Amino acid sequence: MSVRASNIFLLALFLLLSVLAYLVETVVPQVTVTRIESPTLSALFSGRTVAHITDMHMVKLGLRERLTLSDLRRIKPGIIFMTGDYIEADADFDQFEDFLRKLKGIAPVIATTGNNDYCCIERVEAIFEKVGIPLVKNETVALSDGVDSIYVAGLEDNFLWHDDYFKALEGVSVGAKRIVLGHAPEIAEKIDPDGVELILAGHLHGGQVVLPLFGPLARNTVCVATRMYTAGLYRVNGINLYSNRGLGTSLVPLRFLSRPEIAVFEFIP
Repeated sequence: MSVRASNIFLLALFLLLSVLAYLVETVVPQVTVTRIESPTLSALFSGRTVAHITDMHMVKLGLRERLTLSDLRRIKPGIIFMTGDYIEADADFDQFEDFLRKLKGIAPVIATTGNNDYCCIERVEAIFEKVGIPLVKNETVALSDGVDSIYVAGLEDNFLWHDDYFKALEGVSVGAKRIVLGHAPEIAEKIDPDGVELILAGHLHGGQVVLPLFGPLARNTVCVATRMYTAGLYRVNGINLYSNRGLGTSLVPLRFLSRPEIAVFEFIP
């Protein structure tokens, strides 16, 4: 093989690998399964899994969104939690509504807001209401299986300081068991841990681009946290915090070593 032919082959191979890396790293969701010890949640969900998606930054109902729906249908969760940043300002809102309808057809959904949603919050709220998915903003809803129950406190986006934990817990007895939905993971450092079994958050996209020897480009400095909660399970003030890598991208349509994530939880006694 000549030098010119070798160079063309190497260039073609590089381009092919780049396309494959882009598709896998940026488009194809990864389902992560985390087991958490919690007698309360284990009793409530009794063998059913819980799914968490966040940070879709959706423009249209594309391949990533369709793969997300397909994975969730296969997983068959008992409930799906969502923690904000659903759309971009130029989103096709009809397709976003279609996505939510399909999502609701898989399992019950409870959602709260993220900072990106305030580009057009009234329209986002209207779509959630039309579809029949509760968009819980500084409010609490009760989950019950007839015997065991727990509260889900949905905090309005805490990155833009809309959150109000005290308002969310109005009418909830002190120490009552609860799951907290917040957008940015630093919320774990702000709230009273009493009764909290789990906090679900996102916002940082797992760093979105993770560079060898440097680490994630998006760090906790953007949400004023004292520790790194970029991705995965953390223990903060005795509470389990899960920081989801999210599904979409922000600023640049690229991920590296931080694939889109569908987080699935199994609870053990």
